[in-house]
Amino acid sequence: MKMTAIKSMILATVMSFTATLALGQENWDGHKYGTDTVKAQKSEAMFNQYFKARDYQSVYPYWKYLFNNAPVVSKRITYNGAFITKKYLTYLRKNDTAAYKARLSGLIDTVMLSYDMRIKYWGDRDIVLAQKAADMFTLQPQYRDSAMEMFKNSVENLGNKTEYKTPLYYLKSAITENKRDKYGTDSLFDLYFELRDIIDHNLKIEGKAQKKWVACDTLVNRMMGPYFTCEKVEEFFKPQTDSTPDNLALLKKVTKLLDNAKNCNNSGYALDVAVKVYELEPSSEAAISIAKSYKGIGKGAEAIQWYNKGIDGVTDTTERGEIYQTLASLEYAAGNVSKATGYAKKVLAINPNNGAAHLIIASGYAKSKTSCTADGIDGKSVYWAAVDRAVKAKTVDPSVAEQANKFINVYSAYFIKGEQAFFKNFATQEGGTYTVPCLGVSTIVRFSK
Repeated sequence: MKMTAIKSMILATVMSFTATLALGQENWDGHKYGTDTVKAQKSEAMFNQYFKARDYQSVYPYWKYLFNNAPVVSKRITYNGAFITKKYLTYLRKNDTAAYKARLSGLIDTVMLSYDMRIKYWGDRDIVLAQKAADMFTLQPQYRDSAMEMFKNSVENLGNKTEYKTPLYYLKSAITENKRDKYGTDSLFDLYFELRDIIDHNLKIEGKAQKKWVACDTLVNRMMGPYFTCEKVEEFFKPQTDSTPDNLALLKKVTKLLDNAKNCNNSGYALDVAVKVYELEPSSEAAISIAKSYKGIGKGAEAIQWYNKGIDGVTDTTERGEIYQTLASLEYAAGNVSKATGYAKKVLAINPNNGAAHLIIASGYAKSKTSCTADGIDGKSVYWAAVDRAVKAKTVDPSVAEQANKFINVYSAYFIKGEQAFFKNFATQEGGTYTVPCLGVSTIVRFSK
């Protein structure tokens, strides 16, 4: 840490500690209600009334009295101290400019002190430290070095127990410092991966907090968006990966960055890095990265090969379903309809409501016409099954409705006419149930007009 950062942190800590010590010695004797029980109880009642009404202008004087004289009368006093003080500051800024300017510094000190008091009386030091760091970074820019150090200590100590807001404030502060040339881009990427691990861990935990972590994940990636361009990642990291081609940790980092960036798998650099990772440490994850790169540069056959090489090690069912979907699309594009249909069925075994998979199967049915002539009507029974599957697709997945309707219109045009079916001695009447011989699929007989 720079000497200026150390001095700033020491100064901020000394100021807070001195204020806390004075508060404890002069205004609070250890009793829950301080030295004046009646006044404290009345203040608490008024505090609760105005706080519930969200009237922070009116709540502030009562909160201030309790904070100075009976800070442990309720957790609300120190837990909401920073929040109430900042609300009061906002009120003064909008309504009393002179008072705002005169009291700004003192009220900011109160914000910081409220965090110290909360730690003193209720603990949770590392959680509170991150909250204090967020306000210190914004309200006391002269102590930004200290705030960044607080963020760092909080995250290092809490690990996966870090609160969901901390990655947002920490990363936002780091990006601000990066723009001021006070925080290196390499350090920013390192921080992103550290926070990424924490976010990924918490995303897997079901419960009320999961939605908050999903929002955190979205915002973190959005903030890093400007750094996630293919050009910037390659420009920044290629000299490093070229000079240290055996640095597995670095190569893995670059692979993840390219994977997170949009359309960055379609470059020779992405493929080169993915292959190096696999050569150093063969794994399912590395094989999938190579497959994505081959797919990105338009080499479908190679992509299929590497997806198949890596999929057995994929345990996450959602990811596995996505890979099967990709394989189905690649095989279909290559003209391997039977294989495409097989992969689509694997997708549906994981997610029965995947409309795209249903449409691949529908198309597969339609393309099997020449193999289904045992129906006696030149294989045209496959179109009934194809339409059924297309209808199923848009029923379970409205996002594919437009494509499904196109399929339905095209396949319906190939329905055999009633008189043609009659002359071919097709036994089942319109509206009757029929099993398509080559597919083993039950359908309803329909004739075109």
